[in-house]
Amino acid sequence: MQKNLLIIFVSSVCSLIFIRCSYNETQENLDTWVGNYSYEEEPVKSIAGYPMVMVWKFSITKESDSINGILEINGQQTYIKVLTGITGDSNKIAVTYNSVIDGFNKGLEKGDTLFTLSKNGNELSTSWFTLQSQLLERSAKECTCFVEIRD
Repeated sequence: MQKNLLIIFVSSVCSLIFIRCSYNETQENLDTWVGNYSYEEEPVKSIAGYPMVMVWKFSITKESDSINGILEINGQQTYIKVLTGITGDSNKIAVTYNSVIDGFNKGLEKGDTLFTLSKNGNELSTSWFTLQSQLLERSAKECTCFVEIRD
């Protein structure tokens, strides 16, 4: 009985150490995402004949030990600026809704996954979840939408 308890105790401690190390490694790998990103949707013609545009700006910053983002969507009768959470690793991140900074939050709830970004060589692949391209009636669930802005 004591041998079984010892095995369970050692296994539990090892599991906790592994989880803690994995979490720290993941958080450090998020540093590679710090920067500015943009996405300009293809303009579409409105009923009145003028082109409608939609511009997405996304910045990821590191403050103390946390990585956060600010997403701004600006276009035809649309404006929203939100604070986002970032989770993931150096290859893929999930962008989650935290709070609205300005504009209308479109029914978003804290913790909603807005979209994910994945690195594929020099391209960023976007998978849409709660948010998606605004101008097309049927936008693709995945695209190479966002690009990193390099100064």
